Amino acid sequence: MSAWPGTGLAPPRLAVRWLTGQRALLGTTMSLLATTMLTTVLGLAFWWVAARMLPLSQVGYGSAAVSALTLVGTFGMAGMNTVLIGHLARSPRHANGLLTAAMYACGLISALLASGFWLVAAVMLPHAAPYLHSGTEAVTFIAGSALTGATLLLDQALLGTIGGRLQLWRNAAFAVAKLVALAALATLWHDQFGPSILVAWVAGTALSLVPVAVLLRRRGMRLAARPEWRQLRRLGRASVSNTWLNNMLQAPVLAMPMLVTGTLSAADGGAFYVAWTVVMVAVLLPYHFTTALYAASAADPRGLAAKLRFSLRISLLAGLAGVPLVMVSAHPLLRLFGAGYAARAAVPLELLIAGYFGSVLKNHYVALCRISGRITRAGIYATVSTAARLGAAVAGAMAGGLVGLSIALLLVMTAEGIVVIPPVRAALNGRISRPDRVQGPARASSTEGSPNAGA
Repeated sequence: MSAWPGTGLAPPRLAVRWLTGQRALLGTTMSLLATTMLTTVLGLAFWWVAARMLPLSQVGYGSAAVSALTLVGTFGMAGMNTVLIGHLARSPRHANGLLTAAMYACGLISALLASGFWLVAAVMLPHAAPYLHSGTEAVTFIAGSALTGATLLLDQALLGTIGGRLQLWRNAAFAVAKLVALAALATLWHDQFGPSILVAWVAGTALSLVPVAVLLRRRGMRLAARPEWRQLRRLGRASVSNTWLNNMLQAPVLAMPMLVTGTLSAADGGAFYVAWTVVMVAVLLPYHFTTALYAASAADPRGLAAKLRFSLRISLLAGLAGVPLVMVSAHPLLRLFGAGYAARAAVPLELLIAGYFGSVLKNHYVALCRISGRITRAGIYATVSTAARLGAAVAGAMAGGLVGLSIALLLVMTAEGIVVIPPVRAALNGRISRPDRVQGPARASSTEGSPNAGA
């Protein structure tokens, strides 16, 4: 067999060598993709059961409540998830007490934010969130927000040390538990325990911590370890610097179902949430690659351009195959949930999925900014992007309903990708500076973090 020009290696050997060089990136990404595949199937089953057992308006209210809960939990992480990925990858000996302290802190911050959200929704804007007005709903929402903040941090914090296996087990348990809880609540106890979707979501989150505790104990780690508050305070500055960026990336993704429900109707919100979930699942591929890109760079900062090239190629090729497939199957897929879902959201899904390619570039640009320590630049970009998305969504919804909103979002998502082509191209050519010049692979800047990027 002839050698590949300039290498002295046969093509198969060259391919093996190339893949071996991306082992860390591939290992983390494959674990995250396995999580996505499993939770996608069970997640769609959850919303299918909800669509079959509950009115479309209640699905709309439930999806808005879940989005609000997830948004509050994401804000409640206060950037600690971003910083812990790199810190624990470099100093795994602090994982026990530091992780416990961070989870407690995230839970408390999330509970306080949820209390404020509920107060505003119940007193100042009673028509904006009618799904949070009873005492049971309020307690469930606040407790669920605290659990969500803590578990979201747990999912990401250990990526740099034990990879994505922990996230796989927790999300699998979460998906199964919330599905079983929803079926039971919707059938038997809906009137006693409030909105079935919200209660099932919170119950599943709590039960998902059981396999996590078992898995960590086998590795000599404990979720109930004594908190190391001093270590957590030392990371405070780096956490604050990432909070702005993280929140701006997640806010438009999580706020969109609430915006649709509040601007249009609960029925539109329910149909849109299913379509939006499909789009978010598609965008998880580049998100996982950029998360793994950081985790691999934190452990070994060399060869960033090669890792970036590999991640971009796989993400773009997946889009070339997947985007047309989703467009063709949009109507029959949504019809599985009911004729109302397909009638309202098939065209919006066909439009929104075309924004995948802009999201690929956006996710990679944000990851590169984190790796190079340019958090402020990424924060400005994300803030402008968030303002553009929310403004365009409101204007589009008022002008043309769900279809108008989807067209407006597609235009913004595409523009987000176009404007970052020059810096991404420069990084592919090796023109990216790191904040610290390090000797060896074990150290990286404390301001680096996971991409944490949305669609």
